[in-house]
Amino acid sequence: MDKVRDGGRRPEVPVVQQLASVVHNPSRERFELWVAGDLAGVLGYSTEVVEGQRVVTFLHTVLYDEYTGQGLARRLTRGALQYVIDTRSKVRPVCSFTRHYLTKNPNLAFITV
Repeated sequence: MDKVRDGGRRPEVPVVQQLASVVHNPSRERFELWVAGDLAGVLGYSTEVVEGQRVVTFLHTVLYDEYTGQGLARRLTRGALQYVIDTRSKVRPVCSFTRHYLTKNPNLAFITV
């Protein structure tokens, strides 16, 4: 779903983004962002059932300083939101970064409470 730029070429994906992966760690109630074997950041959450609907509250997103400014918080948030979608849950965005991300992506409004 990358936007095509001048000349029909796709924008280059930074190497750090190519090496990044989001891992769900349910025992610690967080999503982890790993870059080339190093833990680069976490998105903490809690879950509850409200009127029969599973709600995942995103509490905070933290990246280690050396990984900031490279689009990795977006990558981490996108991975965590995909989990919410895949599990047919809803998200309560307490985290300011997640709220901002959802504001910039109104197509995801259907998963918010």
